[in-house]
Amino acid sequence: MKKVIYLLFIILSQYNVYSQNQDIFGRWNNVEREANISAIEFKSDNIAILFQGENTSPFFNFTLDNGKNPIWIDMLGEKDGVQVEIFGLLEFIDSDKIKIEMFNHIYKGHPDKFSSQESSMSQVYILNRVK
Repeated sequence: MKKVIYLLFIILSQYNVYSQNQDIFGRWNNVEREANISAIEFKSDNIAILFQGENTSPFFNFTLDNGKNPIWIDMLGEKDGVQVEIFGLLEFIDSDKIKIEMFNHIYKGHPDKFSSQESSMSQVYILNRVK
C-alpha cells in the first residue's frame, strides 16, 4: 500500500510540475518600456531565446523552480566559448503577463526576492504573451 501511495505521489508531482511549466511556453514581448530585451521565447524543450530587436541571443537552457515564490528561473548558455549563467525571478501577474528580473553573472548566489529598485546588477521586465 505504501508503494502505491508513493508511486501515485511521484506521478502527480511530475504532472503538476509539467502543467506549471507549460504556462511559460511561447513568446513574450516587452511592451512596457525601452529595454535591452524586446522579447523572450520559451520553447517546450526548455530552450529560451532572448531578442534584442531583430537580433537573437544564443540558446539558453532554462529551468524553473515553481516551489519558490517568486519562481526561480535559471538560464545557462554559451557565447563565444564562454558559459553564461543568468539567475532570475519570475512572477505571473496574470495568465498573459509576467514580471521577470534577470541578475547578471556577477551576482553571488541566487536572489530570492525582487529588487526594490533597478541597478546595474539586474534588469526588470514586464512581458506580455503573444497570442
